[in-house]
Amino acid sequence: MGATREWGVAVRKLMCVVAERRVGVASGLGINVVFQIPGEVLKPDFEGVRTGYYSKKENLLMIQVALPEELPDDIDGYLRRELAVAVDKAEAWGRRRRVAADLNSLRDLVERL
Repeated sequence: MGATREWGVAVRKLMCVVAERRVGVASGLGINVVFQIPGEVLKPDFEGVRTGYYSKKENLLMIQVALPEELPDDIDGYLRRELAVAVDKAEAWGRRRRVAADLNSLRDLVERL
């Protein structure tokens, strides 16, 4: 199985677990984490985690995570760590914009994965 496919399988698996466990979790800011998987044609044009578009109407911030071409030894652990970084970035963004003071409920969710 190629790296692109392995990333896709691992991301889908993680997102299913998140969707299942986020039921009833409230937060002052919603976040939509988008994992950008490098492929043969397109690759992320950045490294790491960055904030993206914010919808004031939905109070939803997109966080983009660029995944590396090389697969880490622990793909699931890597994705969970990047998800935690995404929550940290969203919280910092929310504080600067005075949208949300903390995202502890989301951080707790990520820690339970």
